[in-house]
Amino acid sequence: MRFSESWLRTWVSPDLGTAALGDLLTMAGLEVESLEPAAPPFSGVVVGEIVAIAPHPDADRLRVCQVACGGDKPLTIVCGAPNAALGLKAPLAVVGAKLPGALDIGKAKMRGVESFGMLCSAKELGISTEASGLLELPADAPVGADLRQYLDLADSVFELKLTPNRGDCLSIAGLAREVAALSGARVEAMPVSDIESQHTEARGVSVAATGDCPVYLGRVFTDVNAAAATPPWMRRRIERAGLRCVSVVVDITNYVMLELGQPLHAFDDARLSGDIDVGAPPLAKR
Repeated sequence: MRFSESWLRTWVSPDLGTAALGDLLTMAGLEVESLEPAAPPFSGVVVGEIVAIAPHPDADRLRVCQVACGGDKPLTIVCGAPNAALGLKAPLAVVGAKLPGALDIGKAKMRGVESFGMLCSAKELGISTEASGLLELPADAPVGADLRQYLDLADSVFELKLTPNRGDCLSIAGLAREVAALSGARVEAMPVSDIESQHTEARGVSVAATGDCPVYLGRVFTDVNAAAATPPWMRRRIERAGLRCVSVVVDITNYVMLELGQPLHAFDDARLSGDIDVGAPPLAKR
């Protein structure tokens, strides 16, 4: 079971540091197999926005960007990333920044043009192996904000080696109850509100295998924008739990499974015919 410490602490936050929390879990039989930071140490990186961009006068593959970063005026940054574009928000390592790999950022002259920092990819920050271009930040990312704080990179990722009898701890909610019982801290359950249906569409469910599946529930949602982007905070939690983000619909079902321990599956209602039939599994061939 992999999980983000900051996600767990939205449910329960005992007065313990990260290492002490790991010791508490291990001594209770929930062995911490690994504990690692969500990102390596770096400093001096803020949210930047490209407010102007032009070709480099002496290099075909470079462009000269004016990047707003919360100061009085934009900084001139020479950049060769293929996705650098007007309006893009991306991490900006300013002069004096220290990046993973003992890389110190200073003022540099690139083919005759001075550059006062560096726009960064996720790989250069050590938070991904992706290096095809700059790390694109959401359009509402606050310009000048400290990137570590904005992306919650002070987080830690736990991996527990659970025994088969502790399926109750295969979710954030289950782990929160366990931590609360061990530490005396209070569980702050997420508020849930009833959502009234805005339509009458439904699809029947037939459960034949009641022994294997006592309850199977379904609900039809309409006007779903399957092309919508998964919120960044949700992506971070899912990815730090070891899953790959696929699409907003799949990501939501995986998120609920990770947080509440309830497996979900989303079907395209237009591709279904008749009731959903939960039948008994076929007998294995001997």
